[in-house]
Amino acid sequence: MDSITLISPAKVNLTFEILGKREDGYHEIKSIMQPINLFDHVTVKVSDGNGIEIISKGVKVPEDETNLAYKAAAAYLEKCGLNKLVEITLDKSVPVGSGLGGGSSNAAAVLIAMDRIIQALEEKDLFEIAPQLGADVSFFIRCISSYVGGIGEKVIPLPEFPLFHYVVIYPKFEVSTKEVYEKWDRINDGQSKEISDNELEGINEVFLNHEELPPIFSDLEEPAFEMYPVLRKYKQLMLSLEAKPVIISGSGSSIFAIFREDSDAKELYKYLLTNDEFNTYLLKGIHGWHRIAD
Repeated sequence: MDSITLISPAKVNLTFEILGKREDGYHEIKSIMQPINLFDHVTVKVSDGNGIEIISKGVKVPEDETNLAYKAAAAYLEKCGLNKLVEITLDKSVPVGSGLGGGSSNAAAVLIAMDRIIQALEEKDLFEIAPQLGADVSFFIRCISSYVGGIGEKVIPLPEFPLFHYVVIYPKFEVSTKEVYEKWDRINDGQSKEISDNELEGINEVFLNHEELPPIFSDLEEPAFEMYPVLRKYKQLMLSLEAKPVIISGSGSSIFAIFREDSDAKELYKYLLTNDEFNTYLLKGIHGWHRIAD
């Protein structure tokens, strides 16, 4: 086998807490993340030769070394000490700069695809490469609901975590993660928090409790809203339609409402479809993985 096409899921951040900024400039975080059924398709072909080529279809992304998929292929080859020609086709549906993790998921898909073809590394090696590429890449290696810590490299799967239904709106513009973090730094003026030893205790039960709303939140929401006030407007729109809770995903720009029942999500989705200011998606959580496309 010298070619494979994998389904590359998006994600949402159900919680996102920043513990502080490290001396190296990275931020320590803790987050609960869930993959969702919005997919890109990533095709990787490996042959004799040298170089990495990117072809972008659908949602357009850079086709050069700035693309995370390119960086993933280069890092894999470097780890193996190999020279190969790697051709990557990204057929994208996940919007760029949306906080839904499309680029990170593509990078993880490239690592997995290359290893299925070349079979030179172990999963632990992929986890070593992933944090060098981006904060969310490690999560997408296994791609199931997980607790994520550190700078994104600490991933603890939550196999019993409930799967939710979502209405996601994408306001048709990108948000700079770097700039949102910088805004958070200015607002919080170097403050840091401590993480408790029993952080995972009761997580499943809290989110399974039908008597309470799912306890979602994001420390990046207020910085993003100050930079892009229209995002606050869209959140208020969803709340005014009795969707709750509603939150930004990652650093934005996507906003989502979470539901336990599919019927409630569909009702909001149908209403928001009439608004052409943003794209609206009806999605659900999945026990995802980068499986071979049909």
